[in-house]
Amino acid sequence: MNYLIKHSKKLLSLVLVLALITSCKDYQDLDVEPVDSGDADFSTYVAVGNSLTAGFQSNALYEDAQKYSFPNLLARQLQIENFEQPLIGNPGIGNPGRIELTNLENSTTQYNTNQGQPINTGISQPYNNLGVPGIKVDAYLNAPNENPFYPLVVNEGNPQSPLPNIHAAVQALQPTVVSFWLGNNDILSYVTSGGLREFTNPSDFQTQYVSAITQIQNLESDPTVVTANIPSVASIPFATTAGPQFQSQIESNQQVPGLVVQKTFYQQNQQIGASENREPAGLIEKENLDDPSQALILLTARDFLPYVGVSANPQAPTYDEAAVNAILNYWRGYIVNAGVATEQEAANYSQSDIEDTLTQMTIGQYQQTFNDGTTPTFAANYDGFDFNQPFGLSGQNPFPNQFVLGANEISITNTVTGIFNSVIASQGDVNFDVNSFFDQVIQDGQYTDPNSNTTLQPTIGSLFSLDGIHPSNRAHAALTNELIKTLNNATNANIDQINVAKIPEGIPVAN
Repeated sequence: MNYLIKHSKKLLSLVLVLALITSCKDYQDLDVEPVDSGDADFSTYVAVGNSLTAGFQSNALYEDAQKYSFPNLLARQLQIENFEQPLIGNPGIGNPGRIELTNLENSTTQYNTNQGQPINTGISQPYNNLGVPGIKVDAYLNAPNENPFYPLVVNEGNPQSPLPNIHAAVQALQPTVVSFWLGNNDILSYVTSGGLREFTNPSDFQTQYVSAITQIQNLESDPTVVTANIPSVASIPFATTAGPQFQSQIESNQQVPGLVVQKTFYQQNQQIGASENREPAGLIEKENLDDPSQALILLTARDFLPYVGVSANPQAPTYDEAAVNAILNYWRGYIVNAGVATEQEAANYSQSDIEDTLTQMTIGQYQQTFNDGTTPTFAANYDGFDFNQPFGLSGQNPFPNQFVLGANEISITNTVTGIFNSVIASQGDVNFDVNSFFDQVIQDGQYTDPNSNTTLQPTIGSLFSLDGIHPSNRAHAALTNELIKTLNNATNANIDQINVAKIPEGIPVAN
């Protein structure tokens, strides 16, 4: 998944207890019964994937989390010796750094911007865990540009013999079993950007996915290929936490009907079930803010939610100079990222300059999207930006779309995820239904480990690490158990499951 996620320094309503920072006996030291492999050959295992496979947690890739990645836990249950991973010394590699708990009582967090170093290099072979944070399906056969993890994962195991792609590493290892969990980032980048970044075209996804699996199945080792599908966006706290919290804060405020959000123009697309949008902003009503089918306010919104209602008019009762400056600086960055102005130019923009620029950008985006002769009518009726209106409560001063998924964007996300999962289900020898697993946890409100009665809630600090996207140590153990059940059923094997209670919870704590 996307490793450049940024969110606020404080995670509200995060329930953590002292047990989170106490250590258990290292699971790597515990005994495992001999493996009955059934009809499959589990002697050489390779895991292909993204950050979910890598063991990425709390916005970083680091050793104390990597050793509890589901591939490493599965390899241990299979009694595979020397399952190699591209280990990174603590606090790991992340942008801007690993999220760490700084105050247990009020659940305050901060980024540790120190960066760890690789500690398992030059082993004269590719790594068995080929999970590369941030990659999409096409990266299996085509090395991506500007991904700092890709060369580390693909080539640091044997830097003297650089490889052209991930498949070359898999081919060199000639595995007997491969887990393949890619596709999350092909839709997640759309989600984490509030719908601003494109998802992978479904037709391209099918071509790229089928090609990758075909290449693996054609290996001389004839591996058993296990494909894992994509969880629903509604299952990750990154998307589901902030909305209900904001709703509860404004519930009794009669002057706040909900949140007025900037919208992205798009044309009707029957394949993904999107209805045409020609409105520059729209109201998400208060009662819908906790409905994951109507609105998902992302964790990245938390720095700006306290500013809802703020006006740039110094005479307004809601005027707050610091908040206004933060809002204006956000839009300056928006203009720079769009390529409309340089950082130096935008830094000198006045309030009216920003308003005029955003107004013209919106009209231009409308024209570029539709190109059907209706732009003059739209421009004539469009009121444009006015920061003297209350932030997030007016179409002229909307809450940025980057931080919110509206109903249509959620529908698009779910439809695209369904299309991708249909492709995944048609490929490989064994299908691991991660989507259903997470949906069941959401429906039940918790996961209960049958081996210990340990429970995990689908929240930050329990099933999820501090970034609200990536599984915790114990969640990786739960995923491993579900994968083991799938493998046992599909191959007549008798692989032992993990006692989740013996896995450290592993919440990183600042020193």
